Amino acid sequence: MTNMAAKNQFKGSSFTLAQLIEEVGRNGGKKPVFQYKVPRSIRWASTALAVVFLTYGAAYTDMSWRTAREVYGNATEEEKHSPWFKCKTFGPVALGVLPVILAAATKHVTSRLVTEMKYLPPLKNSTVPRCQLTRRTYLLGRPVSITREINELSKNKATKIFTGVGSQGMEDKATFVFFTVDEKAPSFFNKFYIFSRSGSVVKNDARILECFFNSVAENKLLNRSILTQILSHTSTKTQFHSGNSRSSIKNIVKPK
Repeated sequence: MTNMAAKNQFKGSSFTLAQLIEEVGRNGGKKPVFQYKVPRSIRWASTALAVVFLTYGAAYTDMSWRTAREVYGNATEEEKHSPWFKCKTFGPVALGVLPVILAAATKHVTSRLVTEMKYLPPLKNSTVPRCQLTRRTYLLGRPVSITREINELSKNKATKIFTGVGSQGMEDKATFVFFTVDEKAPSFFNKFYIFSRSGSVVKNDARILECFFNSVAENKLLNRSILTQILSHTSTKTQFHSGNSRSSIKNIVKPK
């Protein structure tokens, strides 16, 4: 048990943090920063749970509708003209929509799991790097991607992505996922993205994810403004191979 635990501990990357970010910038979207393949068990479980909710909702609606009609049919004329009596009799039928909402929510949550994240260089006339998040639709499972500037995605201040535990340094006994918020989302339902802690990170080093989503100015790893500077430096090949670019990167983030 001790040997297995030792093998699963985060031993640290052979890259310094500056080199790790430089490597991500050099790839320029060719290689994912994060990857996760949603297990079939999760897909089937969410589908099965949704079917259970829908079945229960249909059965409840049918039963409550039949009961309501029977009660209404046996009511007196005075009761039939009472708005309160009608609400009391037919009101419970509306509760049948709750299982439908739960079924939709079950599939929706699964569809918010990020399957791939890529770094993209800044647009022309911009210095802010971007990232592309890919997930799958909840009905057909087709890949859907959105592109955002890194300052439009953030995590909760209390959320710790890099824990220093596990082979990639992001295992956590309390949580098996972490959430990011899309500040540019068109609606509340598209605002949140879910990252699995069992996903694969570039160079098996979760510090890079902490950098992308951490907006705190004082950070032990790296704050977002510095990340923006480094990735902007690595957005073109000429900057990559110039001595000035490398020296500026070393000045921004010192090696461990």
